Amino acid sequence: MSFRPIYAELADELICGIQNGTFPVGALLPTEVEIARERQLSRSTVRAALNRLVTLGLVTRQKGVGTRVASSVGHSSYDASTTSIEELVHFGAATDRLILSREEIVSDDRLAARLGFRPGTRWILVKALPSDFLSNDPPICWTDNYIEPRYADALDGLEGYRGLIADRIAERHGVVVDEVVQVIRPTVLSDVVADMLDAVPGSPALDIIRRYSSAGTIVYVSASQHPADRFEYRMSLRRR
Repeated sequence: MSFRPIYAELADELICGIQNGTFPVGALLPTEVEIARERQLSRSTVRAALNRLVTLGLVTRQKGVGTRVASSVGHSSYDASTTSIEELVHFGAATDRLILSREEIVSDDRLAARLGFRPGTRWILVKALPSDFLSNDPPICWTDNYIEPRYADALDGLEGYRGLIADRIAERHGVVVDEVVQVIRPTVLSDVVADMLDAVPGSPALDIIRRYSSAGTIVYVSASQHPADRFEYRMSLRRR
């Protein structure tokens, strides 16, 4: 089963446009706003795609000028490595999602220790699966989304929203996510999760926690469980 985040798919399309001459060397690409409006994406998704093009050496970006095509031949490797907050958070973004349930909870000690927030705090818990669970392939993950109750209205119409819940909160409330902490741990699938993912109960999996904060306050946490054979994470570091 193949899965690519939205920003990576957009980056691929822009790369094709550069290589086939739609955007020749020296030309300016459409602005973030123009691309976001045309494709109905968030600006942070577009920014993450453009950052990949910069990393590949295909474009340069200058404030007040825009994004200019610098080369039609980029670096040889292009994968899901992460170099910025935008790329990290969009690495795990699904195109669409199916909402399974929504409820308000109070975190106990065990949940708080796993997710990194205080016991006794209230959260809106949204359980979801990627929308491609309707295809012949099994779902890639199960995700529990924890949203600070003051942002609950960001969940309205969520099933039709193509993007991150963090982006949805930002769009509705003007919250700027300035820090994302990602924790990856080994785990095993419970009977319930394994059944939803068409996997074997007790089989190995990755527990991926992402905490999204604004000015030191956690506004949203995603907790995804991926069967071991349905997820690959690579990080590329370059000396500067």
